[in-house]
Amino acid sequence: MKNKKTICFEIMAIILIAIFCISLTPKTLQNDTYYTIKIGEHILENGDIDMKDPFSWHENLEYTYPHWLYDVIIYLIYSLGGMTGIYISTCVFSVILGITIFLTNSKLVKNKVVSFVIAIGAMYMLKDYITARAQLVTFILFTLQIYSIEKLTDTNKKRYGIYLIIISILIANLHVAVWPFMFILYLPYIAEYIITIIEEKIAKKYGKDIKQGYKISKTKRKGIKCLIIVMIICTLTGFLTPLGTTPYTYLIKTMEGDTTKNINEHLPMTLINCTEILCTLIIFLAILIFTKTKIRLSDLFMLGGLIVLMLYSKRQSTMFIIMCSIILNRLVYDWLKNEIENIDEKLINILTTKFGCFVISALILILSLHFLKTRIKSQYIDKKTYPVQMSDFMLQYFDENNINLKDVRLYNEYNYGSYLLFRGIPVFIDSRCDLYAPEYNSGRNIFMDFMESSNLDIWFEDIFKKYDITHVILYKNSKMNMIIQNAKLDRYKLIKEDDNFVFYMIEK
Repeated sequence: MKNKKTICFEIMAIILIAIFCISLTPKTLQNDTYYTIKIGEHILENGDIDMKDPFSWHENLEYTYPHWLYDVIIYLIYSLGGMTGIYISTCVFSVILGITIFLTNSKLVKNKVVSFVIAIGAMYMLKDYITARAQLVTFILFTLQIYSIEKLTDTNKKRYGIYLIIISILIANLHVAVWPFMFILYLPYIAEYIITIIEEKIAKKYGKDIKQGYKISKTKRKGIKCLIIVMIICTLTGFLTPLGTTPYTYLIKTMEGDTTKNINEHLPMTLINCTEILCTLIIFLAILIFTKTKIRLSDLFMLGGLIVLMLYSKRQSTMFIIMCSIILNRLVYDWLKNEIENIDEKLINILTTKFGCFVISALILILSLHFLKTRIKSQYIDKKTYPVQMSDFMLQYFDENNINLKDVRLYNEYNYGSYLLFRGIPVFIDSRCDLYAPEYNSGRNIFMDFMESSNLDIWFEDIFKKYDITHVILYKNSKMNMIIQNAKLDRYKLIKEDDNFVFYMIEK
């Protein structure tokens, strides 16, 4: 039973984590949020998912709606509270994630103080991924998944298997791209079980005792068979979506294409440029090399697998941070227990004194204010990144000149395409990269046509001719605009320019 000091510390920790998570939440929206709102609106107005894109002017593009449920939720939030509602909801999801990481760590590793420090550190490392995107919700679900896996394998209680099935259904509908990843999290536990079974058979055959490794501990958990059954059931939950077979094909198609090679977050990680990750790996190595602390075999598999995935794609660093926070907590706490008896109780006694409360609260509040001061003055829409005023002008221009938007074939750039479609302007491309990839649209490679023309790998006028472009909007400092201006290409009639964007009509 928890004593009063433990309860007090837990309440204080949750409050401080909530404050810290709110301070990390950016006010300025990212480009994906804009198309998320419009897709949610489209689904509710249509009443179904037609697997067709309604926002690009390209004809008959097939769209997979990979996070349709999240899109609907975000649109409902937007319709009730506007941009402020989305910001508040992102703060709420961020707080839920931070508290979930803390409680999961404290319940699995049976300590409060180290779990609190780990949770703060994990949220700090995840700060660049805290935004109004489906991934924020799936981070919470993955944390709950690892908790349910650990509890199921340790206790064999069937309710945790039910939780895992529910989580699988939710992820398949909230963010189908990461649904296959949840099965990776089962593998370290199953691999440990298989190895222990093999060792038992070998030991029985040769009449030898099974010895624990010097640095690795192995456990034959009683709930593994149930876990395997649950995993098999979860493979069928991909059909419990309105997306057909998309949960089974989406990731494979995406990995086969060129989009992941041209999007920053999908590129391989360079460790030297990721200080926080590098420091975390050094801490892991230091504990394993210089202390007597043992690592569970399942944890070693999990750690090694996630490092490989992270080095392959920097986006997977999020999973490394979330999942390996528990492993790091376990290693650090085991080391501290060996050094100091009743370490968690002693730390709680210190931190629940008036001085201890003041120090820990002051540190978190100062850190929170540091992040908050850079965010509180921000606007919901960054006018340097997104063509807010130019969109106003374009809509007015098309209306005054009796130009039907359906007849406009606008060439725009990737980073602000989502904002244009949010404003009701049909786009050449936006940040739904899979929509424009040949794997999804019968060989049409709109994505690479954009990449090569915007980077000037090919002459952009060839692409304009291919797609019969009528109007162009560009960043003012883009390479393409510099060529249009300096080469004095007569066909491009400048309609409007502001501090950040230019808008042209192409004369035939």
